Amino acid sequence: MEATGSVLASSPSRSVTTLAAALGVALAGGLAAWGTFGDGGGKASDYLIVLGIIGVAAFVVFGWIVPKGLRKASAGITALVLAVLAVLTVAAFWSGLPPVLASGAIVLGLAGWNARDRAWLCRTAAVIGVFAVVADIAVYMGDMT
Repeated sequence: MEATGSVLASSPSRSVTTLAAALGVALAGGLAAWGTFGDGGGKASDYLIVLGIIGVAAFVVFGWIVPKGLRKASAGITALVLAVLAVLTVAAFWSGLPPVLASGAIVLGLAGWNARDRAWLCRTAAVIGVFAVVADIAVYMGDMT
């Protein structure tokens, strides 16, 4: 389906965007639970704080940034910014931000994958988003061993 007033090749349905948000939040929450309770010494209050960070990030990314990006011709730039932020926040993997930011980047990147203009930005953002998720999981694995 063509996005009105933009150069995006397609705009994902609301259900696809919601699914991506849910998967990003679930991955972030699952990794945070593993990081908090995996060694048997975590506190529920620490986990709840991280869940709050994840919730606020998901609200901002999927309630404001992604919908706005899907309406603009510059979705590739927005996607790339989210992807780079996802990679940078791997350094603060415990925050839960990388999967949320990466899933937003992937949604926007895939929406503009075949765009008429600047498709390379969208493709790059989607690939970097996937890299950020893999890097985040690898960092958790390294931290838990």
